[in-house]
Amino acid sequence: MRKGRCVSYIYRYRDNVRCENAGFIKIQCVSNGNENQARIQIGLKLYKRIECRCEVYLLYGNSGRFLTDINFCAKERDTIMKRMFVPWDNPLGDGIPLDDYSGLFFLCDDGEQLLGIWDNKIISPEGIIIKKPERPEKKEEFNNENKVTDKALEKPGNENISGIPSEIPTIKMEENCRDACEEMLETYPKLAMFADSQITECVKIEPQDIGKLHMSNWKLGANSFLSHGFYQYRYIMLGRVKLSENEEKVVIGVPGVFTNKERYLANMFGFGRFIPVKKEKLMTGNFGYWISEVSRA
Repeated sequence: MRKGRCVSYIYRYRDNVRCENAGFIKIQCVSNGNENQARIQIGLKLYKRIECRCEVYLLYGNSGRFLTDINFCAKERDTIMKRMFVPWDNPLGDGIPLDDYSGLFFLCDDGEQLLGIWDNKIISPEGIIIKKPERPEKKEEFNNENKVTDKALEKPGNENISGIPSEIPTIKMEENCRDACEEMLETYPKLAMFADSQITECVKIEPQDIGKLHMSNWKLGANSFLSHGFYQYRYIMLGRVKLSENEEKVVIGVPGVFTNKERYLANMFGFGRFIPVKKEKLMTGNFGYWISEVSRA
């Protein structure tokens, strides 16, 4: 695959035989300063009776090399969109350029297998050798008094979205909170940015990191919309956004794709503004962040 644009379909496989279409892959080469990046967009539609994780692997020869996760809520019927940016010449940090990969392999927790191939190679799931990603076990850090319960989701302002797991990451509530925004912006993994974006700086965080902020932000730990975004993309955003010529705010952003349905839900849960990662004429279909301002007092 040469640098440019590529579109391919994703197919289900049963007993190593290709069956019906289950989604698509779009890859486009974009410039980000001195580096060419691959914008990878995956649209995947899978109906799962219970919550399920789908691991995505880049195919190099007959080996699958872990790229990312896609998470499905129970009985999710909509197409799940996943967008990400990786360096074109070294997407996995092992020196192999994206041109040398032949497609994506999808392996779900329930054993379902899918393939999306963008070259002319004939590949069967049977011959793919994968290396499972190492997932460190999380230690229990909180006592029962600090856990968010199902009842908390029933209070006004914490309405649950149908199909979202009721268990959400617990926020660590430190007694002596300090403003940790600057520390996280300096030390946490950086997210890709575009020169014409309103986002001037941003990093990946997880819901438990909200516990490092002022206690007025802790209510986001029981926010179902934020929880849904985290389960789908496996991160949330902390960053600075330029809202006007003279106004810049530190915000928490829930990743997602702009649609009228998402706008309605985001607004209902306190994320009333959408900031795309890159300016486009049409907002619908763009990837970006539904934002809420970080309170420092």
